Amino acid sequence: MSKIQTLMRCAMAVATAVVLTACGEQGPQLTWQPVSLQDANLEMKFPCDPQFARTPVDFGMEMGSVPVNMMGCDAVDSTFALSHWLLEDGKQADDALAFWEAAVLSRLQAVDGKDDKSGAPFVPQGAMDLPRSIRATVQGIGPAGWTVTTHGVWFARKEGDKARIFHAVVYAPKPAHEAAGTFFKSIALK
Repeated sequence: MSKIQTLMRCAMAVATAVVLTACGEQGPQLTWQPVSLQDANLEMKFPCDPQFARTPVDFGMEMGSVPVNMMGCDAVDSTFALSHWLLEDGKQADDALAFWEAAVLSRLQAVDGKDDKSGAPFVPQGAMDLPRSIRATVQGIGPAGWTVTTHGVWFARKEGDKARIFHAVVYAPKPAHEAAGTFFKSIALK
């Protein structure tokens, strides 16, 4: 075997090792930073610096549009967001969660992920224990026509006779169970 052939075999072996090592990596690490929402008495961690917005949304509950506060940002190839609004009649909190879930999930096909059974209860400490307080992982087609995996949670907190309705979500091109788990577990109601 010539020196060139030996050198080529060594180069191929090194290149193969580099490719296999790269395939085994989990991808870029996210740097989580605490974010506090004073108007919602909530703290959580985002892997990016979130932007804030407010927009009216009609959930179809015969109450017209309600002002929804939103914050979100993009990290790596995923979008992380949290939305919340105040429901005047706290007794309708479970119905409000159901309407919001339907608005998000109605266009998607449910897909259960590892440890993320769609419809599994999600009740952070301090939240109302409601049947529609859930965590779901669904997959569907995004606005650009690409497949998108959506990890979402819906929950509510009583505020006097009212209820604050929350939705946190991670949109990703493929399942992001670990990042979504970190995002949702960081939610702390004050």
